[in-house]
Amino acid sequence: MNLFITSDKQGSGKTLIAAGIGATMQSLGYSVGYYKPIQINAVSQNGFPASPDISFVKKADPNLKTQTSYIFKTDALPVFAGQKENNPVKAEVLVKDYLKLRKSVDMVLVEGCGGVLTPYTKEMKAADFIIATKTPMIMVVEPKNDNFDDVVANLLVAKHSGIEIRGVIVNKYTKSSKINIKKMPALIEAYSGIPVVGIVEKQEKLTPTGLIDIILHSVDLETIFNMKIPKLNSQGEN
Repeated sequence: MNLFITSDKQGSGKTLIAAGIGATMQSLGYSVGYYKPIQINAVSQNGFPASPDISFVKKADPNLKTQTSYIFKTDALPVFAGQKENNPVKAEVLVKDYLKLRKSVDMVLVEGCGGVLTPYTKEMKAADFIIATKTPMIMVVEPKNDNFDDVVANLLVAKHSGIEIRGVIVNKYTKSSKINIKKMPALIEAYSGIPVVGIVEKQEKLTPTGLIDIILHSVDLETIFNMKIPKLNSQGEN
């Protein structure tokens, strides 16, 4: 029941979607872990570098079990951020930390840094981590900013690498007169063969309860986790 959440670039809203799915699944009775293997562009908190993504996820649900292996202040590709701060990323540490967290909860949501080709080490890309841990993947896409070619290319790379792709979530979706934005979900399915399992409209202000409600009504949770969710079905009957 674990899931790797990626995108084709930074800023697509992976953290929002991860926080929403995590909080929603906990509300449905599952214990959820959130793993951020590598945090770049970290913030300073009490004189120490801290993960803004973990802080955001904790606001959605303080009971989510969170972990990160590397926190870098440098805003660069993980492999370069580690080199610059004299703390090179080690692939075995990422896998070990992930597997340890996985043993303590029902499911783990892994939020990647960048896309599937982002280099974590000289030997490991994000795709290699996904394959090594046998974790299914979803991709978060923002149609306003994302390049369609990049989205499909990332999906096809993952697909041809043998990664199990559960679907695409179109985030920050707006009703636009631009046909490339309006047709983005259908185009993704047509050219990649990967289903769109959620369309989340652009949000201005969100509360934790509001975020859960959006995920419940906008994302096909049973498809991305490949299972029936009893409480979800009982809510639908009520």
